[in-house]
Amino acid sequence: MSRRRFLLVIAVASTALTPPGPAAGAGDVPQVDASPVMDPRRAVEYWTASNQSHADAADLPGHTAPPPGAERTPGMGRSLGTRSGVGRGVPDGSRLTPGGDVNGYARVARPYGGSAASRATGRLFLLDADGGRRSCTGAVVRSAGGLLVATAAHCVYGVSRRTGQGTWSSNLAFVPAYDGQGKGAPYGAWGVRRVWKPHAYTGAGMWDWDSVYDIALVEVGKRGSATLQDTVGAFTPMRGRAGHYTVVSMGYPSDPPYDGSHQLWCLGRTTVTPGYIRPMGTSGRLHTVNCHLYGGNSGGPWLDRSTGLLVGVLSSGAGDVPGDGYSVANPLGAEGYGVLVRQADPGGVYDALSVKGTRSPGRVTATVRMGGLMAAAQVPVTFRLPQGLSLAPGSSCAAVRQRVTCTIAVVRPASPARVSIPIKGRAPAHRKITVSVTSTSLDPNPRDNTHAFPNR
Repeated sequence: MSRRRFLLVIAVASTALTPPGPAAGAGDVPQVDASPVMDPRRAVEYWTASNQSHADAADLPGHTAPPPGAERTPGMGRSLGTRSGVGRGVPDGSRLTPGGDVNGYARVARPYGGSAASRATGRLFLLDADGGRRSCTGAVVRSAGGLLVATAAHCVYGVSRRTGQGTWSSNLAFVPAYDGQGKGAPYGAWGVRRVWKPHAYTGAGMWDWDSVYDIALVEVGKRGSATLQDTVGAFTPMRGRAGHYTVVSMGYPSDPPYDGSHQLWCLGRTTVTPGYIRPMGTSGRLHTVNCHLYGGNSGGPWLDRSTGLLVGVLSSGAGDVPGDGYSVANPLGAEGYGVLVRQADPGGVYDALSVKGTRSPGRVTATVRMGGLMAAAQVPVTFRLPQGLSLAPGSSCAAVRQRVTCTIAVVRPASPARVSIPIKGRAPAHRKITVSVTSTSLDPNPRDNTHAFPNR
């Protein structure tokens, strides 16, 4: 989002508002919109080094007044007012990034190919709804086809100021590890073939930029026989909702004082802030005051510092409000990323949780595996014990009679996670113990989400 554009939307920053008119039911409209097929070669040819250097930051949807009867939900954000001067930036005590500047950013060490995260982060160039040269940030995500990039929906779709019509961005090209002060495109430029966004994202106003739907997937074309993922690697997405993380935010801010030529990073701690979701409700988003948003960073990855997993995609925020800067990312939940990836990568499996239980003297153990391309956060595991057995002291899990629920923080692909509970009492050996994990619509085989085994 450019600074000049930001002044139009700042008055409603960080609020979750009642949507304009009744929301359609899930069966009334398609969940995902797909762009027409594009010409990747044409995009690459258009984005010469000169055109790249003249790309401005992509805009967020413009601010419009709330419709009659719409009110701000109590306790959900505040009005920040208009900019009255140069922002003070992140207070000294809140700057977590080693060597970070006043807005929390520090430069990634060159060459950008030196780390996996740097290679999988890139600059996304595009022509907006009115043909303006723009740029955002994108993150390569694991997929079966090896060609997907996650970004913000406002980078790929907007409303033309001339016609008032919603329009896909055009001539999109992704440059992983872009270096405007060095080699430029060390891994080449990858023209975009197709784009997917949530149908609920319209690009028409504040309902979109403050929603969980500001997320998109971009499919690039191959370069010869090579895929993007083969060339630079990819982030493993973590399916989940907003929570408290220490994140590494990466991207290419291009609004002043930045120019988009450097890959920057910022360290932040997240809290949960609400965002609009259909029908007529809210869902959590990731919020930090340690990193202030500047245009061009939209669509950039937020990585859980402890695991390196992709937990969110940067959507909105503020960088030039005195004392009130912040940034917000959308988590990779079922409402956004989940429905997109089913369309964009139909050959991929993105949730294949399975569970097996075992009995040993005084304990029951559940082993949970993820066979898909995503990790899963905060996975509840439920034990159902037969009559005569119950949870013994010394466990942090919750018990209601013979039903015991524990939570595994993260289950990663090809990395089994285990949770064990102490039990007491006696029950016949033939009585069954059951362990289960929650199935989602992305799971192709929900039958292995439950395992029943004898009490012996």
